[in-house]
Amino acid sequence: HVTTSMEGVLTRRVFLAIVGTSLFWFFSATLYFVLASPNYLKDGQSGRSSKIVARLVGEKENQPAQLGPQDDEAKQVGYTRHGFNQLLSAKIALDRSVPDARDPLCKTRSYPSNMPSASVVVIFHNEAFSTLLRTVHSVLNRSPPELIHEIVLFDDCSSYEDMQGRLENYIKSLPKVKLVRSKKRQGLIRARLGGAAAATGEILVFLDSHCEANVGWLEPLIERIHQDRTRVVCPVIDTIDLDTFRYEGSPPLVRGGFSWQLHFKWRPIPKYELERRTDATTEIRSPTMAGGLFALERQYFKDIGSYDDEMDIWGGENLELSFRVWQCGGSLEIIPCSRVGHVFRKRQPYTFPGGAGNILAKNSMRVAEVWLDDYKKFYYATQPDLKGINYGNLTKRIELRKRLDCKPFQWFLDNVYPELPIPDKDVIAWGELRNPDSALCLDTLGREDGSVVGIFFCHGGGGNQGFSLTKEQEVRHDENCLDAARHGDEVKMLDCHGLGGNQKWEYTAKHTLVHFTTRQCLDRAMAESGGNIRVANCNGGSSQIWEFSKFQQGNKTEKIKKS
Repeated sequence: HVTTSMEGVLTRRVFLAIVGTSLFWFFSATLYFVLASPNYLKDGQSGRSSKIVARLVGEKENQPAQLGPQDDEAKQVGYTRHGFNQLLSAKIALDRSVPDARDPLCKTRSYPSNMPSASVVVIFHNEAFSTLLRTVHSVLNRSPPELIHEIVLFDDCSSYEDMQGRLENYIKSLPKVKLVRSKKRQGLIRARLGGAAAATGEILVFLDSHCEANVGWLEPLIERIHQDRTRVVCPVIDTIDLDTFRYEGSPPLVRGGFSWQLHFKWRPIPKYELERRTDATTEIRSPTMAGGLFALERQYFKDIGSYDDEMDIWGGENLELSFRVWQCGGSLEIIPCSRVGHVFRKRQPYTFPGGAGNILAKNSMRVAEVWLDDYKKFYYATQPDLKGINYGNLTKRIELRKRLDCKPFQWFLDNVYPELPIPDKDVIAWGELRNPDSALCLDTLGREDGSVVGIFFCHGGGGNQGFSLTKEQEVRHDENCLDAARHGDEVKMLDCHGLGGNQKWEYTAKHTLVHFTTRQCLDRAMAESGGNIRVANCNGGSSQIWEFSKFQQGNKTEKIKKS
């Protein structure tokens, strides 16, 4: 009896050991194949299963991943090659989940069942393997399958090794993904034309190659186009931190604008547009778009002239398309219920044949000459060195504008972007702001927005020395205003907020600029050309005298006294 009992115990222990060992190896094998598979654990609409994957690879959901000091050298290589933390990106699951950044009202929306399907076009050139494939997985995982016709990956002649055979092998197991390669470098603009030509879906959706589509991102875009084929729609662009790859939702409180230098700018939504919208899901009408992420009907893209194929590489094409859409009968919208994350790089990691500045100048000149009418003078006033530069033949684009019966730029300003400041409208004075004693002029010195403003030898060419004194008592350069916060501060150029305060200046009959808040005067002090200016106690000295080159009609001293 004892022997039999012992044998039973041993038998059960052996059985449990065998079962335990089997389960261990089963789980280990499953984990191996899951992580080795190029298409593991889709997270569908909920993102639940890829949360599991994230934990398996050691990343808490949407928490910044970590690298150690031993990774510093390899991390720097990634920044150099890609402009972001590529080493860390490679350690994060390719189909990770991201937080749902939509307003709760968006989650209550329903969409028609008969909407057309889309070709998602992704242009890349020497992109990081991880960010490119994370873009693809996010589209596949968070889009209704019936709305994805295909994903077109258009390779603009990449040379990096992992963009060759490794990429081709990986996408073989992914549904609806098509790889198209260019044999020579096209640049973003012409590559997008190539991607659009390869697409066959009714809707075109352009995405950058370092994005992550969020939950429910596609349906609201397609719905707006389905209702009106002349709409060009954009998602709200969330931020994926370039250092930590944390996904950060952005409140949809801005829309696209531009400066007279023809640079895209994010601008606050004006009061009249806020009042037009009925709730947080209502579209936001936008004068311009950033240009990297947008959707439109494929045939409409052809009908309105796609892109200007005489533009080179990248830059200016977003404003050109924005002006053309609005002036030629279409509309441009930001859709709050559509969210797509984007890695904003510190710099462009690739080269521009001919120089980035020259390429952007040529492209912007083509925009100004075709679409701005007489207002192009304000663009050239900001870029005096461009006069006489060859911008190529415009015949086809001018004929396109005539054929589409497009409206004048004045219509665009009156009906689409009425709040855009016009340099010689609603101002008291404009032109250069000169300190006569030194023959030096106020100058942005080409610095970034938010930087300290300086002085430089007066050259009479406008550009960085073009300022205006508005009737609201702002000293403006484009959409930036002179701003001083405290006594003795250096003066900065910050976004004009229209609220007075630190950006309000009184221009006196003695030609001094008195800061409204500190009651101090704009002062050159002892600064030489290339130096910075500040506010200082008003003393009537020569370093505090400033004269504009142009005033409104009438005696300028009388005009100043009235202001």
